[in-house]
Amino acid sequence: MDIRQLQYFITIIDCDCNLLEAAKKIRISQPALSQMIKSFEMAENVSLFERSSGRLQGPTPAGKAFYTDALQVVEKHESMMEQLRADSIKLKGNIKIGIPPLVLSVVFSELMSKLIIDNPEIRVEIVELGAYELKKSLILQEVDIAILLGPTNVNEGLIEEITLIEDELCAFMDKDHLLSSKKMISWPQVHQLPMAIFNENFMIHHQLIEEFKAQQVKPKIIVTSGNWDFLLRSVIGSNLLTILPAPIFEYFPNNKIIKRQFDQPIDWQVLMCRYKKKTYSRVEKYIFAQIIDHFDSQ
Repeated sequence: MDIRQLQYFITIIDCDCNLLEAAKKIRISQPALSQMIKSFEMAENVSLFERSSGRLQGPTPAGKAFYTDALQVVEKHESMMEQLRADSIKLKGNIKIGIPPLVLSVVFSELMSKLIIDNPEIRVEIVELGAYELKKSLILQEVDIAILLGPTNVNEGLIEEITLIEDELCAFMDKDHLLSSKKMISWPQVHQLPMAIFNENFMIHHQLIEEFKAQQVKPKIIVTSGNWDFLLRSVIGSNLLTILPAPIFEYFPNNKIIKRQFDQPIDWQVLMCRYKKKTYSRVEKYIFAQIIDHFDSQ
C-alpha cells in the first residue's frame, strides 16, 4: 500500500467506514475504492474491516492498529515533503553590502555574522569603505546595499533610504584633557586644539570640516586615519581630541577616555540605502527585510 492508498484508508476510517462518503472526499469512484481495499487485504492475507452483507461495519483489531500506524506514516511523509519543498526554495545567490568599518564593528558585526551563518547558500560580500566612498559605489551600482550616513544628499529618485539609527557625534579625550572638566563642549572651545579625525574617505570627516567652517573654528588637525580604534587610542595620554559617534563609548569602554557632548551636536544617522530598481532579486529583498527587522526589534 503506497502513501496515497494509506491516505484513502485513513479517510475511510474517518468517514465511519462509509465508502460513498469517503469516495466523494477523495474524488474517486466507490467501486474503485472498495476494490483497492479488497486487493490489499488479499495480497497481505489480512482483514482490515468487519463486514455485514458486504458493507463495512468498522475496523478489525488489525485495522485499528494499522490505522494508528498509517496516521504516523502519513504525518511523517507530509513533514518530509514540506522540508523538501522548503529546501528546494532555499535562498541562493550573491549579495554585496557596503558598510563603513566603524559601523560594521559597532553596529553590524553581530547581525552580519548571524545572517551569514543562518543562510549558508547566500554568499555575502562585505565591502568596507567610508560612507563617502560607499555613496559613490552605490550610485554606480557596484554594491547592492550600502550603509551610509545621513544626510546622503543624493537625489531621492535614485536611491531608497531607511533610517536604522539616530544619534550624535561626541568628543572623546583623555581623562586629563584640558576640556575634561566641561560637562558639555561648545565649538569655539575646540579652536586651535590638536585633533585626530577620520580621513577624507569618511563622511564624518566632511561633516566635521563643514561644521568647523560654519562655526568659524580652526582646530589643529594633527592626525587623520580610517581606523576608529586608532583614533580613540591616540587620545590616551595625549592632548589630542577626536570626534566620533556616541555609541563608540559603549563599544569601547576605557577608564582613560571620557566622552563629552557638544551643545550644538552634529547628528549621526545610519541609513540603509539601495539603488531604486523595478525589481530586486529574492536575496536582495530578503537581506534588506532582515536588516530592517533587526533594527526595528532594537
